[in-house]
Amino acid sequence: MCGIFGILNFDNKKININELKYYTRSLNHRGPDGEGFYIDNENNLGLGHTRTSIFDISDLGKQPMSYNNENFWITYNGEIYNFIELKKELISLGYNFKSETDTEVILAAYTEWGEDCQFKFNGDWAFAIWNKKKKKLFLSCDRFGSKSLYYYLKNNSFIFASELKTFMYLKSELKPDIDYGFLLWLNKATGSSNTFLKNVISLNGGHQLNIDLNKKLKVYKWWRTIDNLVDIPKEYEEQKLHFRDLFFNACKIRLRSD
Repeated sequence: MCGIFGILNFDNKKININELKYYTRSLNHRGPDGEGFYIDNENNLGLGHTRTSIFDISDLGKQPMSYNNENFWITYNGEIYNFIELKKELISLGYNFKSETDTEVILAAYTEWGEDCQFKFNGDWAFAIWNKKKKKLFLSCDRFGSKSLYYYLKNNSFIFASELKTFMYLKSELKPDIDYGFLLWLNKATGSSNTFLKNVISLNGGHQLNIDLNKKLKVYKWWRTIDNLVDIPKEYEEQKLHFRDLFFNACKIRLRSD
């Protein structure tokens, strides 16, 4: 797994590279193979990444990664298991690739299909894409929330991270308080987007978040299982064979990241 972090300031306050490194490095245990940072000084945005190398262990897989003449920037945790098939499809549409990473495939897919690219992915992920041209930040969590992602809006700053502990590394004017009330009903909090840090919210499975420089924030559910049900064979023996095929195909495609 990797660690991702980002901060977007709305009050023209510049991103401090030392602070960005400090916050991101709170996630070093998630990504011991490397780290990377990106700052958009014009729009007061910073992205951080701690890396676990999987598909392409060369420097070509380093994040944050850019695409489309540096118009798009991504920090990403997860695996897109069908990236090979998607890459072939995108090459047929005229796209070129420099690396063997699924990260670059995500960026190309976003370029081609926009936010609908989420429906193309078979995997588990948490990522943030900065659209520099449109000045918008897009966060996505996989269908069932396999990869954690939390966000926080306070004092003209929007902050996201892979783990709650990172928010406790923030400087005093940004650091959230403990929500002791939440702890009282923690065992009943399954499916809740609240956390034990006040105003730090979990981006739950199948949800996405969009925010722009006007602080217009929108969260909505992009995936509903009920809308994506598959046809099930009527006969029990056919159901067993169908399940067997699904199970073995799922195992086989995940071996790509083994």
